[in-house]
Amino acid sequence: MSRNLLVFDTHPVQYRVPIWKTIEQLNPGAIHVVYATDCSVRGYQDKEFGKNMAWDEPLLEGYSFSILNCEKGIPLSGWQSLTGDGVKEEIKRLSPSAILLTGLNYKFDFVVYLEAKRRGIPIWLRSESQDHAFTRTKIKTLLRYCFYQIAYAGIKKFFYIGELNRLHYLNHGVQSYKLAEAHYCTVDRFEPFDNTLKKQLRMQGRKSAGIESDRFVVGFSGKFIAKKNPWMLYKMLKHLPSDLLKNLTLYFIGSGELENELKELGRDASKKFGVHSFFAGFINQTKLPEHYLAMDILILPSQKMGETWGLVANEALQAGCGVIVSNAVGCSADFKNLDRFAVFEENNEKELAQCVLKLSQFERDFDWATETLQKYSIKNVATAFANELS
Repeated sequence: MSRNLLVFDTHPVQYRVPIWKTIEQLNPGAIHVVYATDCSVRGYQDKEFGKNMAWDEPLLEGYSFSILNCEKGIPLSGWQSLTGDGVKEEIKRLSPSAILLTGLNYKFDFVVYLEAKRRGIPIWLRSESQDHAFTRTKIKTLLRYCFYQIAYAGIKKFFYIGELNRLHYLNHGVQSYKLAEAHYCTVDRFEPFDNTLKKQLRMQGRKSAGIESDRFVVGFSGKFIAKKNPWMLYKMLKHLPSDLLKNLTLYFIGSGELENELKELGRDASKKFGVHSFFAGFINQTKLPEHYLAMDILILPSQKMGETWGLVANEALQAGCGVIVSNAVGCSADFKNLDRFAVFEENNEKELAQCVLKLSQFERDFDWATETLQKYSIKNVATAFANELS
């Protein structure tokens, strides 16, 4: 019998679907994905973005899938919102060699877990869990530790997304031989472009935003919410030298509940420092390249409220931007030693300004991070799964 992988995922996710497609390309017929809901395809209200969400690229093409629609109330809103109805039937129908879970957050996940154990099917896990994303009480930490120790005992293989995720597994009793590298990754939308085209897109993006070609552009990409802490781009301004301020433009990609407040801060910064701000709004996946290329530096200043990785850092690195993140961002542990990557203490506006000043000394280089990002590629992760199957 051929070895086949049955993936149980909550919903089609724009940065996981390319992995499933690539596994299918590497090993045709080896993968089938079962989704609890297709809310990301048909559209759903994302409270944090403050808009109805539907991604602008095909998420249900290029691989075998089925959708259970086992929703209760608003999908993805809590433990009971994905029930797991239909899971047992899919496992029986497809008779997989292994089952991959992408998290342990919903009833759906544990219905899969228990049915796999009942049938003696090996369970694999690739999730975002780590131990530094939140501040917890001692009691919560102990309960969480016990929960994961019990749950992880029944899992055969763990694919870690990064260093903090790897340490999390080791800290909860997982033996090192059960670990395999499958780094957090996103589609490289810049790979098809040569440097000439990248320069053209950079100029095009700046022209659309009304930004002169010689301006120094510092950007933010993501939801305008407290967790992401976008205020920090304005708080740092008073710590920057005047010669940098006079040539600085701030560039915001995204939307959310803090949008009006940020725009008001932008008006104040224009009056006080002469620093102008551009708000691009929410930009869907296929339209992102010219926006990242327009920037020189991207900042992800998240607070310790659950930033387990920070995929916008990957996207900015693919565009050749310098990147600055707070020490509350998960990928800081993996990228901290890169020349044009800087980490500042959470909420420390003065240290953030120092990081901006340091990275402003570099000339724009579209390819400086290309070699490093090879192991954070879709193909690298898909190959890890394909190798395990074979």
